[in-house]
Amino acid sequence: MSNLRSRREVLKLLALAGFSVYLPGCLNPDTPPPPPAPTIPPTDSSIADTVAELEKAMVSNNVTYVYKADEAYEKLRLGYNLQVQKSPAIIALCKNTEGVAEAIQLAQQEGLKVAVKSGGHSFEAFSSIDDGLQINLSLLNNISWLENNQVAIEPACLLKDIYDALLPKKRLVPAGSCGTVGMGGLTLGGGYGFFARKYGLTCDNMVEATLVDGQGQIHTTQTGDDLMWALKGGGNGNMGVVTNMVFNTHRAPATFTRHRFKAYKLDKERTKELLQNYFEFSARLPATCFAAFVLNYKTMVLLITNYGKDNAPLTAMIERFAEISDKADIGTPKNLAKSLRNYYGIDHPLPFKNASAGYYDDYATIASSIDGVLDIVFRKHGLIFQINTLGGNIDNAEFEANSCYPHRKVPYLSELQAYWEEGKDPTHLIDSFNEIQNLLYDNGIRRQYRNYPHMGFKDWETAYYGADNYSRLQDIKQQYDPNDLFSNGQTVRLKA
Repeated sequence: MSNLRSRREVLKLLALAGFSVYLPGCLNPDTPPPPPAPTIPPTDSSIADTVAELEKAMVSNNVTYVYKADEAYEKLRLGYNLQVQKSPAIIALCKNTEGVAEAIQLAQQEGLKVAVKSGGHSFEAFSSIDDGLQINLSLLNNISWLENNQVAIEPACLLKDIYDALLPKKRLVPAGSCGTVGMGGLTLGGGYGFFARKYGLTCDNMVEATLVDGQGQIHTTQTGDDLMWALKGGGNGNMGVVTNMVFNTHRAPATFTRHRFKAYKLDKERTKELLQNYFEFSARLPATCFAAFVLNYKTMVLLITNYGKDNAPLTAMIERFAEISDKADIGTPKNLAKSLRNYYGIDHPLPFKNASAGYYDDYATIASSIDGVLDIVFRKHGLIFQINTLGGNIDNAEFEANSCYPHRKVPYLSELQAYWEEGKDPTHLIDSFNEIQNLLYDNGIRRQYRNYPHMGFKDWETAYYGADNYSRLQDIKQQYDPNDLFSNGQTVRLKA
């Protein structure tokens, strides 16, 4: 096959794959909408039209190298966070595992550091790299059914496509709610959502993976291996490229119920009362329930979901918030697949700043910080402070032993978000964002979620992984990436 025909084949696959761009952080559908879509180069034109621009020779039919002069470069380079854009020297568009191995060998020959893009939703654009080589896995998006209700999922599969494939068969893999997130990044950093409290994190349900390491060697690893331990929560571009994952699936519930409460024109005292009630009542919810407390300027939105039977703790929380909120929307069971589409998110890129804002045991964890946090959030529109429930079967001893995710016993995860219109100066929002992060750090909130990274985190190594797990990750990195090919942003460092 000629190089030209190879390029045409790859670009046809690109067009069929549909290179649309999506927002990485999915907003609660009950919060105010983000700014209008920015003006960006169109992405729906046929990428096959650019075949004549790809003049660089291919090493093989397994990978196409796209350079800055190629028309396809900008389409492939474009990140979902317009605030953080990277410009790799080469984009290696891989068709299979062998293509990834060949791209890694090229990076070694050329002395280029490597980043890995599956869905491209990294808040800090860790899925790309300036002047290095981006391994682009966009074409690795197949889903295959195996025996015993297991499913093989390639890393670029989007959650919405996974749900479309699994739910008609009445099966699911516990994952997130944002339909445009890629399965690779989600799983390798942990992965949580509506179903994690019952079935564990996404990574806990991965039982096998294929990895190409920093030396271009291909490995198959299973639960119980050191390498698999590292990939479950610490596999995001740290020591290799995962090209395939095998998951256990679970019986999907038939229905999904959402309850929503709102409170307006809040002051600090009322907000703290609402938040204290949130911690008190959500702590009793069963594993089939999920809750999120969302503060957007002076408006609170409380989301409670359930895919199990009605129960006394849920009823108690509904009754309490119906009493203390300004508006209550009590839901009824709906079709699961249709319900999940409400949380699939937005289909265009925009500038934003999102990050983890700490793990909380209870209200006492944030009591010393909350007045300062509210002072900043109430200052002006644009910041969203959110606290989500974890707990349940995430805190499972077997899952803990088989993964490097260290925060299992902590029942709440907070996140901080900021959005603004393209072309607007975000300095005031980013300054306020950093002010909150520093305030939380100064008040002892140091544990953070790796899938919600922030370059400003101090001691990020232990914040994401804990000291013991990080040291073990370094040892595994030494084995699989001894030349530190994967060195980008906040990747695991080799020991000195």
